[in-house]
Amino acid sequence: MIPNEVIQRLKTIPITAYLSSRGIEPVKEQNGQLLYYSPFKDEHTPSFFVNPERNVFKDFTTNDKGGDVITLVRRLKACNFAKAVQLLEEFDGITHSFSFSGSIKPCNEKKSTLTVQKVKALENRALITYLGNVRGIPFAVAHKYVKECYFKVNGKNQFAVCFENDLKGLELRNVYVQLSTNPKAITTIKGTDNSTALIFEGFIDFLSYIVWQGKEPNCDVIVFNSISNIQTAISLLKTYQMVYGYLDNDNGGKTGINSLMMAGVNVTDCRELYKSYKDVNDYLTKYFFRQ
Repeated sequence: MIPNEVIQRLKTIPITAYLSSRGIEPVKEQNGQLLYYSPFKDEHTPSFFVNPERNVFKDFTTNDKGGDVITLVRRLKACNFAKAVQLLEEFDGITHSFSFSGSIKPCNEKKSTLTVQKVKALENRALITYLGNVRGIPFAVAHKYVKECYFKVNGKNQFAVCFENDLKGLELRNVYVQLSTNPKAITTIKGTDNSTALIFEGFIDFLSYIVWQGKEPNCDVIVFNSISNIQTAISLLKTYQMVYGYLDNDNGGKTGINSLMMAGVNVTDCRELYKSYKDVNDYLTKYFFRQ
C-alpha cells in the first residue's frame, strides 16, 4: 500500500511543471486559470484548463471532471493509480534535484540578469535523467553535443543542459527553464557530406532526430536556436544542393519553411513525417518510443 503522505506529497507537484516537461505550454491566462490545447485531442480553441492555485485541471473536450496531477498522469499515460504514483515519484526526483523556488514558469533572459559561472562536461545525474526520462535522449547521444552549465539568475544559483552556438552563446534547458545567453546565433555542425544540410529549430529536436534515426547524420546540421535566426542563415543555406527541414508543426515552422523557399533555398519540408506532433521531440516521446 502506498503511504498517504507519499500520495499527498505527489499531489503538490505542479500540473504546470508536469505538462511543461512534456512540451505542453499554456496558450493564455483567463481569470487566474491557464488555458492549454487539450493534450488528448487536436483542437484549435484551447479547452484544457489548469488552476495553478488549486493545482487541478479540467478538460472540456470530455465529460471527465478533471482532477489532480495523479489523475492527469493516469489519463496521459493510460495507466493505473500505482503506476501513475511511480511515474510522479520519478518526476519528483528530477525536479527536486534542481535548486529552484517560486514560479515554475520559464524565465525570460531579457528580464533577468543571467551570469554563467561554469560550463563542464555532462555528468550531472539530474540533467542526464531529465534528458533521458523527459526528453527521450540517452546520455550516449547527448554527451557528444551538450554540456552542463551552472549559472545565476536574479541571485539564484541554477544549472541546466547547455548547447553552444557559433558565437559562443548558450542555449540552456532543464525541467523548468528555457533560457539563452547572448549573443544569439545559429549552431553549425559540419559533416562529411557538405552538399546537404538538415535544419532544426532547437537542439533538443536535433538530438531527438539522432535517436529516431538510430545514427548521426553524415551531412551538415544547422540548428537555428530561435525561429528568428532563419533569415540570418539564408545565405548559408543557399550554398547547399539540398536542405531538409525538421521544423515545428506550428505557424512559425510553416512560415520558416515558406520563407526559405521564397528566398530560393532548395528545401524539402519534412514535417509531414511527424505531422500529428508538435515537433521532433514530441514525436519521439509520444509515438516513436511506444512502437
